[in-house]
Amino acid sequence: MNNNSSRRTVLASVAAIAAGLPTLNAVMGSGATPAAAADQYASNTELYTRTAAKEGTDWVRRFRIGAPVQVTDNARSTSSPVSSTAVIAPHGGGIEAGTSELCMAVAGYTPFDTNTDPASAAVPGEPQRDYWMFEALANSTAQHVTSTHCDDPAALAVCTGNLYALALHGFDDTTVKKIIIGGRDERLKRNLQAAFTKYGLASPTTNADWNVTVVFAGTTDPINGDDPANIVNRTRTGAGAQLELSTALRQAMFGDFSGAAKRRTTAGVPSADNPYADHFWNAFVSAVREAIKNHELGLDSL
Repeated sequence: MNNNSSRRTVLASVAAIAAGLPTLNAVMGSGATPAAAADQYASNTELYTRTAAKEGTDWVRRFRIGAPVQVTDNARSTSSPVSSTAVIAPHGGGIEAGTSELCMAVAGYTPFDTNTDPASAAVPGEPQRDYWMFEALANSTAQHVTSTHCDDPAALAVCTGNLYALALHGFDDTTVKKIIIGGRDERLKRNLQAAFTKYGLASPTTNADWNVTVVFAGTTDPINGDDPANIVNRTRTGAGAQLELSTALRQAMFGDFSGAAKRRTTAGVPSADNPYADHFWNAFVSAVREAIKNHELGLDSL
């Protein structure tokens, strides 16, 4: 990952992918402007090539591509899930703050810093899933690449190597705690909605302070995530699910939302500013993990 010349060689080979991608799925950041029209880079390839010397200072990318494993199931009364779901955060770090940490958690890890062995952060009893994150460390708004233009080779390998995928995004709304469920995988979207209700996130809840508006994106919504070119839909089934989280909800999940290091250490830790961080973090992560497991079992929460 540190060999910039080899990265440029590899990325050049996939540059053609971005050229034919339609412009759709504008995604807003943690407080910035919508995406496609404002993007400075037409693809990840262009961003990496033009800012190669800034890797590690302006941006990083992290990913896991799991080795193939044998799966067998001969039990009479139970069935095993085929764990094949990628978790991605295309606009992590400072672009859509909190999505990197949520990506790691849903993928089965305690949020960890760069230069850390992911195995040391694995959550016991949870499957460790493939993940991919692009994280802005500086100049965050400038480094947004809309999801339909994502041509990162690792992102493509992660998504195309799995049956399903889930993308975590953020949109700029500091007043309302809200989740917008989008993407092309209708069954996974239904499983997510049911899980949010089960874990006390969907309004109305037993505590009015916990209320979260959970909706499906409309067909004409510019952040509905249903474009086949959206990286989350580049799976082996041709579909994935996308969760857009308002700034207000993401802030509520962390004791201190002010920076990546503080988010990692205060994920789910209540504070005076965010007294229900444990509820919002734990409920969201548990709900999404359960929805993915049910989906991998072939269940449908109709």
